[in-house]
Amino acid sequence: MENTINFGIDLGTTNSAIAKFIKGEVVVFTNPQDFGRSTLPSVVSFRKDKIMIGNKAKEFLEKDPKSVVGAFKRKMGTAESFKIKALNETKTPVDLSALVLKELKTFVNTGDSLESVVITIPASFDTIQSNATKEAGAQAGFKQVILLQEPIAASLAYANMKKKMDMKEGLWLVYDLGGGTFDVALVEIKNGEMKVIDHEGNNFLGGVDFDRMIVEKLLIPKIEEEYSFSSLESDMKSASGKYNAKYYVLLRRAEEAKILLSAKSSADIVIDGFEDERGNDVDFEVTITRSEFNDLIKSAIDSTTDMIKKILTNKSLKSTDIQFTLMVGGSTYIPYVRQHVQEVLQIPTNCEIDPTTAIAIGAAYYAATKPKEFNNVVQARKENAISIKPAYQKASKEKEELFAARISGNVEGLFYRITREDGGFDTGLKKLSERINEDLPLVEDAFNFFKLTVYDELNNIVETNMDLIGINSGFAISGQPIPEDICLEVDDGDNPGQTRLLLVFQKNSVLPLKRSITFPLNKTLSKESSDQVIRINILEGPHLSPPEANKGIGYMEISGDKLKKDVSKGSDIEITITMTESRDLSVSAYLNMADQEFKEIFNPKKRHTSIEYLKEQVVDLSEKLDEEIEHATEKEDYEIAGALTKLKKEMEQVEDETETLALDDESDNRYKLEDRKRKIAQEISAATQNKRVQLAKEHYFEIKEECEKMIDENGNDYERQVFNGIVEKEEIFLTTNSPLKIQEKADELDGIIRQIQWRIPEFLVDIFSWLKRDSAKMNDQNVVKYLIEIGESAIENQQWDRLKDVNYSLFDQLPRTSREQLNTRIGFGS
Repeated sequence: MENTINFGIDLGTTNSAIAKFIKGEVVVFTNPQDFGRSTLPSVVSFRKDKIMIGNKAKEFLEKDPKSVVGAFKRKMGTAESFKIKALNETKTPVDLSALVLKELKTFVNTGDSLESVVITIPASFDTIQSNATKEAGAQAGFKQVILLQEPIAASLAYANMKKKMDMKEGLWLVYDLGGGTFDVALVEIKNGEMKVIDHEGNNFLGGVDFDRMIVEKLLIPKIEEEYSFSSLESDMKSASGKYNAKYYVLLRRAEEAKILLSAKSSADIVIDGFEDERGNDVDFEVTITRSEFNDLIKSAIDSTTDMIKKILTNKSLKSTDIQFTLMVGGSTYIPYVRQHVQEVLQIPTNCEIDPTTAIAIGAAYYAATKPKEFNNVVQARKENAISIKPAYQKASKEKEELFAARISGNVEGLFYRITREDGGFDTGLKKLSERINEDLPLVEDAFNFFKLTVYDELNNIVETNMDLIGINSGFAISGQPIPEDICLEVDDGDNPGQTRLLLVFQKNSVLPLKRSITFPLNKTLSKESSDQVIRINILEGPHLSPPEANKGIGYMEISGDKLKKDVSKGSDIEITITMTESRDLSVSAYLNMADQEFKEIFNPKKRHTSIEYLKEQVVDLSEKLDEEIEHATEKEDYEIAGALTKLKKEMEQVEDETETLALDDESDNRYKLEDRKRKIAQEISAATQNKRVQLAKEHYFEIKEECEKMIDENGNDYERQVFNGIVEKEEIFLTTNSPLKIQEKADELDGIIRQIQWRIPEFLVDIFSWLKRDSAKMNDQNVVKYLIEIGESAIENQQWDRLKDVNYSLFDQLPRTSREQLNTRIGFGS
């Protein structure tokens, strides 16, 4: 049994493929139902008695379009499902993807039992989309699924194709335009190792969008010119629309025309099979020229080059710093895409690898470096007297690679020998011990296979659990980067009732990742109260954006009634966040005072996007944008006002398109609009950053002055030392132009102020008086009466620590709204 995964799958929007690494080379399996073809169309059709996948499924599109589904990868990770007419039931994108994966298993003719696999995903897939892909793999019967970002797979395919040539160190771009998604990655080769430096992407840009453009921008207007329809596009795209089935027929014909236009200057599309609203048969032909098609997709391709320019700008690079742009994905067959990208960027395009199979090939190379890590209960492998646990790099550009192993079992009188398969290396017989180490010489630019054999004193082979040792002397990848910041939502100290984001893992950090953060609790938790709750919310997206501009991926609540004992305000909570290479996110929260830990693994597979809620969010964001424009204009900050006004045009377009969405719209427009809405929110935040930086600086200097005065009057040496430490670093954090960084330092100074205040008798007495006046609003009047008596006694006897505890206890008795108001005035939450 091979101990590495070896199988790689490209689970594509329009086409999928499967490949296997076999002793240094990769084989792409051909479709047994479509001789000679190495890909499987990602289309599923249902009949009452059978399921068909691939080209056979596409053939039923015109006969029964309501029972055929394609491009479902676009809705991966959403709560949407597809109504299947033939079954009278629904299927989710995960269900449909699992069917494609199962069909790909039938391609494998090597007798393997597929239980582990590497499946590729777009680099811009978020955590929920990634989890949904893993769930599809589990449904397809895989016990171990490792995810690999598609640009990395393409890079591995290219580097291994070129491994026997002199690969130059330096930078290149991977331009991956597939059927449904677009990714661009900046890749660096240095010291024999490949690394993704940066990336951008759009999960809703690809060949299916070009098909829809043909239908919606060219065909529908032509039909409306010739025939009588009142709202043809809406009736086609709505699930309950009269012409919904015909919409999918036209998409299929548009796809065929698009493919033909890569080879010819024009293509004809037949439009027939239905009547207009006056009962006239629709039956005519539309000719589309290549130039018309190029004009249609120009803005979409321009958006891809804009992403590349953004990467180059972020990294301070010029076009001449990039060796080439590696073209991957079926949509890069379009001549205009290749030509336009090269003309705009002035970077040579590289079309040396097959864009349709490169991803699967790269996935198989990656799979050859990943060990199987599941317990195979089916395999009847007997327990071995000698068990070997090896450790070595699966890929290395060194001349020799260290092999180490720990041996379990009785090694007395045993020997071992390691040989390279080509006969070029042999350790000879050596005495076996509990630990062995060998430097294995590697043949350059090749896969090197070594065999470790254990012998007894008579040179009889002793059975072990050891498989071949495989080391690739080609290029290795230095891990997968996360596509977006991972953040924790925390209270905004300057704006009570509001929250901000704390950066946990930065975009492009290499997986796996782990970080622990310790906070003081801003509330007391009683073990008997289910209403008192700590909320831990993990989001994905730019950490400088407001929380509403980002995507939620994990949410954990700890209520008081889950605790073994009460936990006081100010005690520590330690939050540890880990993310695996395949984007499994786990969070643990340790409450120091209760000595209690809570753990949760977040693997959400669906994101709900209600059209009604989306419309509300778009309206709210539009109003916020109007307020920001008005504020900038009043302040005569015309630069910000101009930038926001440009966003207003995009915002109005999103508003119009959202408003026209039918509640049962079957396209993926809601997800596109949600993405656009989120990006506008991020751009508003970026455009107003200077304003927020200025306000943060003003606030910092006000707090600094107050803090220094407080320390002079009532502070101690430690508080003065902390204050000086913050002030000494002013020049660093004030020049970051990050309002959050500046605010964090203001919060630290504010914490010193609160710490001192809570030692001052006059302050404690004032708070007690304030709380006493509000006592009628408090929850448990018997407890409140008792606390007031203790507080009055503490004042009389000048027991200030006791009075401080009484104040906190009275505060916890207030209703939530009153607590927030009082917190604003006197800083209970600090």
